[in-house]
Amino acid sequence: MPPKTCSTILLRNGLLATYSKGDDPLSVPATRRVDVLIEDDRIVDVAEPNSLKLPQYYFVIDCSNKWIAPGFVDTHRHVWMSVVNDQEDWTLSEYLCKLSWTTAALVTAEDVYLGQLAGCLQAIHGGTTTVVDHFHCANSVDHIEQAIRATDESGLRSMFCIARQSLPTSIDPLEFDDDEEVSKMQMDTIVRLSSRDKGRLTADGRVTLGMAYDVQGINSAEDTRIVSLVRSLGVRPITAHYVGGPQAPAYSKKVRAWSEAGLLKDDVIFSHGSGLMHKRCDPDEWKLLKDAGASIASTPEDELGMGHGNPVAYEAVRRGVKAGLGIDSASITSAEMFPAMRFALQWERGRMHEALAKDDQAARYNSLTAASAFRLATLGGAEVAGRSSDIGSIEAGKLADIVLYNAESINLAHCHDPFKGIVFHATAADVEWVIINGEIVKREGNLVRKNWEEVADALRRSIRAVQERVAQYDLDERYAAAMKFKRDRAEDGVEASD
Repeated sequence: MPPKTCSTILLRNGLLATYSKGDDPLSVPATRRVDVLIEDDRIVDVAEPNSLKLPQYYFVIDCSNKWIAPGFVDTHRHVWMSVVNDQEDWTLSEYLCKLSWTTAALVTAEDVYLGQLAGCLQAIHGGTTTVVDHFHCANSVDHIEQAIRATDESGLRSMFCIARQSLPTSIDPLEFDDDEEVSKMQMDTIVRLSSRDKGRLTADGRVTLGMAYDVQGINSAEDTRIVSLVRSLGVRPITAHYVGGPQAPAYSKKVRAWSEAGLLKDDVIFSHGSGLMHKRCDPDEWKLLKDAGASIASTPEDELGMGHGNPVAYEAVRRGVKAGLGIDSASITSAEMFPAMRFALQWERGRMHEALAKDDQAARYNSLTAASAFRLATLGGAEVAGRSSDIGSIEAGKLADIVLYNAESINLAHCHDPFKGIVFHATAADVEWVIINGEIVKREGNLVRKNWEEVADALRRSIRAVQERVAQYDLDERYAAAMKFKRDRAEDGVEASD
């Protein structure tokens, strides 16, 4: 480890894979051998090997057999959900009833702490350095504070977006009788936290305050009041779900609704965005997004499996709308961003091949490259999060959020192109070093800040406790009641959110 008095790290002679602001999203940037100099929390230089003037004291990492890349920016993840499990086979409707409307009410603040800590460490282990965390377990002030505590302790960079939503007081009929009280608690907490060093929730600025808002359209005056308030406090981003596939065919036109309410701005992230390509979609919503500078966060792995609708990340890129990727939840899909890149790219390639096949044609070449998926997970994600001036690429002046891949690993030794290797072949096992904010948080394959075995042991105990509480409910009975409500809402043109 570097000595505690040493604030300078030199990454020597690594193969650099990164996009920069001037690169077209569908281009393939050249790779090159570089030295990267880090001082405190910043990248201060990226230069030809052995060309830098070095300070007297620095810690060297020999990268001659490593790839240097920016950390992944996950634009939609419910980090706390590592404390719940067995959701991999669920549809979106099952998730809404069994998790959002049942299990989430039974999770204690201590459960949230352990799920959040484990979820952050899972992200780091897989090379994710930043998350837009849609925290929809804001059941109490203590739940919120424990999630922030865990995020801080992990070392992960986070835009911690507190959800403005309540839990049902009844499933049949579905009622939210204490929503006004819960809303006051959540908004008072957001106001209080926003005054903590202008929304910087940790001393080093890694964790910042955002908001998740999925109740838009229920009370227009309240929408305007809340969104205007958080913007006046400098809270950003504001993220909201927008699905529209077979599990949520309500055709609510959420982008247009936000626009017509005067709320659509460049700080808004729509998770999934599948309603933009669903039957009866409104094609003009794409222009509204682009003109406002709003973004799409696609989670292709669970979108395809749970019935959210088909992934729209590449359609967003074509239309000039900012787009990034995410995993959504480790209780449903991989905790790593590698499958997200593969699903996004291969789904889009498959869609293009299928369209040609309908006319008895075939593509001579794949027009979308592996590198384009890498960009979605790095600089594209930073653009979505509103942080591309600070993160998402390896450039002088940016924050030092860097991943070093073992280019001689079992998975990667046969690859000479790091873009292809990272997108198609890498796993968390190939992520050898992770640096966040200039701090080494994974070293030679091992997490630095926490002992994973101890975290995992406590996590398993917490998971068992949650399962025992859930066992008192007949989830299928509650699901049947929720499906009836869902059908009624669909007839009224109201969309479900997860």
